[in-house]
Amino acid sequence: MVGLKGYRDIGGIRVSAYNAVSVKDVETLVDFMEEFVRKNG
Repeated sequence: MVGLKGYRDIGGIRVSAYNAVSVKDVETLVDFMEEFVRKNG
């Protein structure tokens, strides 16, 4: 994943996913987000 930006004040990440994003790409993003939450609470 390239170009994910965070929020300076509160941390975390933000992602924009549009219609051109494949289901596989969204599944990869979900896996990443679940791991991120697991590690960062």
